Amino acid sequence: MRIVLKQTFPLGRFHATPWRVNPFDDPYGEWPPSPWRLVRGVVARWYQWWREDPQRADGWLDPLIQALCTSSYAFHLPAQAQRGSPLRQYFPVEFGWNPEGRKKAAVRSYSTSLAQDNYVCLPPDGDGTIWWFLEGDQWNDGLAEALDECLKRMTYFGRAEAFTRISVETDPTQAPVPNCTLMERRVSGTVPVLVPESTATRKDIERVTDDPEGAKRTVPPSARLLYATPPARPTVRETGAPRKSYRETNLIQFAIGWNVPPEARAIVRLTARFRGAVLKEMLRKLTGDPQITWGKAPPRARETVAEMAGKDAQGKPLKGHQHTEYLVWCEDGEPVRLVAWRNGRPFDKNEQEALLKAAGRQFSWAVSGDRADVWKVRLVPLDRAVPSPPGFDGAPAAEWASVTPYVPPRHHLRGGKPRVRESIEHQVRRELSLRGFAEAEQAMVEKVRNPEWVSVHLPRRQRSETAFVGDRRGYWLRLWFPAPVRGPIRLGHSSSFGLGLFRPVSGPES
Repeated sequence: MRIVLKQTFPLGRFHATPWRVNPFDDPYGEWPPSPWRLVRGVVARWYQWWREDPQRADGWLDPLIQALCTSSYAFHLPAQAQRGSPLRQYFPVEFGWNPEGRKKAAVRSYSTSLAQDNYVCLPPDGDGTIWWFLEGDQWNDGLAEALDECLKRMTYFGRAEAFTRISVETDPTQAPVPNCTLMERRVSGTVPVLVPESTATRKDIERVTDDPEGAKRTVPPSARLLYATPPARPTVRETGAPRKSYRETNLIQFAIGWNVPPEARAIVRLTARFRGAVLKEMLRKLTGDPQITWGKAPPRARETVAEMAGKDAQGKPLKGHQHTEYLVWCEDGEPVRLVAWRNGRPFDKNEQEALLKAAGRQFSWAVSGDRADVWKVRLVPLDRAVPSPPGFDGAPAAEWASVTPYVPPRHHLRGGKPRVRESIEHQVRRELSLRGFAEAEQAMVEKVRNPEWVSVHLPRRQRSETAFVGDRRGYWLRLWFPAPVRGPIRLGHSSSFGLGLFRPVSGPES
């Protein structure tokens, strides 16, 4: 007799770790779902059924185990299923004194355990349905009804967040044909699937991972591995986006998405890597060479991208602050937007396309080689209906506060002693004057927080110098002007890469 099961995951995710496998050692998780997990889940739900209705449930457990263990299995898996990026989360494991052994100074709380979530993404609608096909001689209508009673009580499958709905399909003709079968031999492209042996007993199925007989085994007693080839995902075809009408603009914004927020000291790494991706996109289009770099590009191409690079064809910085600046806007101390801003000519069509293509990549804010592949961010283009950050909207204000740390471009200490003419206040006023702010010499400058170390941008020709290794002390400042001035205000070292950005203060700081 053939039994067909229909399983869905309404939250769109299935997360299960194979038997006794550390999730940090297996970044893929279990896929397809294993028959061994199904049998154990059915047995667990039988006990719930027996507690709720002992008269109806009594006597069905052993026949169910025998039928499930002697059946052959096949699947129809959703072709749109794909593995998600592994997530690491802390879970509470035990309630007690923390830290242990210091009850007077400690508090009672949950200790935590770090786990890795290797999940599979599924469409939450009918396209994400998993179909199980069981073939066995032990099945009959009564046993199928008993199986359905157990499945009705199954609320999760795998880890507890893998919320599921599963039932016996009453009309098997509605099921698609299997697209994933199990085989004895492992070949290229197959994945292991844990299934019960036909001789498995109730004791075997109910065995826990710490049981002495199975504690050191990768395959539990009375189980074995078969192999399956999951269906290939359908080829993604580009449908062709409608032609966009480009409007000239001096400001393009991107939301910053992250699992771990970038540190303030890493802002320049993030903006510099985005700038590098933008220049590469433009140079690729200009030269037709996918491997092109700025150093290998011909002088004419370098000159074309000069306003996006901030340097001319010879690598010398442009004058007048008319080049593109890559800034970061923070809220509550965490970066939330990346802003491409130019005080001169508006971005043309090619420049806007390069910015949007570059944003399609992921960027790490870590030092190269130091978990650079882990701490990445995603950039999401924001619609023009999203308001500009405060300070970019042209509204004047007399009081401004740091959004990102200000790094003085000159040494204000010599031998540990302050240089009066190069104090923080003098350097800020001097730069405000050079940038054309009225009454800059009367501006008041106050340090409002302790300084912190931040990375700065160093041109390639300076990276071999030993005066600095790329980290400088950044200061959090507050500025007062005799009369309201218009922004944006960005000052100091690496101000074109996100440091030294200020916001208008409309009232008392919270």
